[in-house]
Amino acid sequence: MPKVSVIMPSYNCAHYLPNAIQSVLNQTFEDYEIVVIDDGSTDSTKDLMQAYVEKYPQKIRYIYQKNKGLSGARNTGIENACGEYIALLDADDLWLPERLKAQIDFLKKHPEYSFVFSDVYAMDENGKRGKTMMRLKKPVSGDIFYELLLENFISVPTTLIKKDCFKNAGFYSSDMKLCEDHHFSLRLANYYKGGYIDQPLACYMIRSNSLSSSLLNMRIWDMKVVDEMARLFPERVKAGSKYFKQARANLLYEMGYISYRQNNFKDAWNYLWKSLKVNGFFMPAVKSLLILSCIPHNLLRKRNQAIPTDETGLFESA
Repeated sequence: MPKVSVIMPSYNCAHYLPNAIQSVLNQTFEDYEIVVIDDGSTDSTKDLMQAYVEKYPQKIRYIYQKNKGLSGARNTGIENACGEYIALLDADDLWLPERLKAQIDFLKKHPEYSFVFSDVYAMDENGKRGKTMMRLKKPVSGDIFYELLLENFISVPTTLIKKDCFKNAGFYSSDMKLCEDHHFSLRLANYYKGGYIDQPLACYMIRSNSLSSSLLNMRIWDMKVVDEMARLFPERVKAGSKYFKQARANLLYEMGYISYRQNNFKDAWNYLWKSLKVNGFFMPAVKSLLILSCIPHNLLRKRNQAIPTDETGLFESA
């Protein structure tokens, strides 16, 4: 039985899949299996994987299923995993060679933790490595539920989870069209303590189509995550109502900021005003409303053109 099961969902990612698989085969920790779940791909994934299975029959398993979406593919992999630990890697992401060893060693030194995660590099579609993605966030270790509610600092390709955790935390929700990662991580953090390694151990691909319109949708779905956590864990709301309040104010502010960057100034105003209604002392929303009120919109449009998106900035001077 392998120590780690590497769960790799793939949908029409034959172009990226070899690099992802090779990044696992390059691991300095070798007690693992790779479980590739082909979620109904129509490209050359099947032929590609047959060749890998023939070459690495002791290491790689291939499962084909009709399309169930990312959560459904991950769940199939977890259900079929043989390892004591579950490590997740999407087909377009990569691991650094020391990823598994660093995390296995960490959990041995810290038995109080049931899962571990780390920093991660941004990576574009050409494989160019950018900056680390946790540099502007505040990851913590221990009982991280409330901090994780305020900002999602767990990146999927860096997580290593004891398989037994899924008995309480459950699997990935197929009802979540976006932010299913944050939804699962919060459920996991409600039951178990997690540890953070302040070292980039993976590369997370940022697709070009994730740099604009989908950003707003992600915040809308993340608000649903906050509401769902309040419904699932009322004792968390009772003990930490200020965190739920601030999480909602933060998301409404971010929706306003994204709308502003897209020159949708009316929507920006509405989101920012709602943020203030949730938390009347939230200064970022106050300052943004003043900017929208005092600076002509034609000047704001010029400013938006001159400033790169936050995600694009991850690849500048990296």
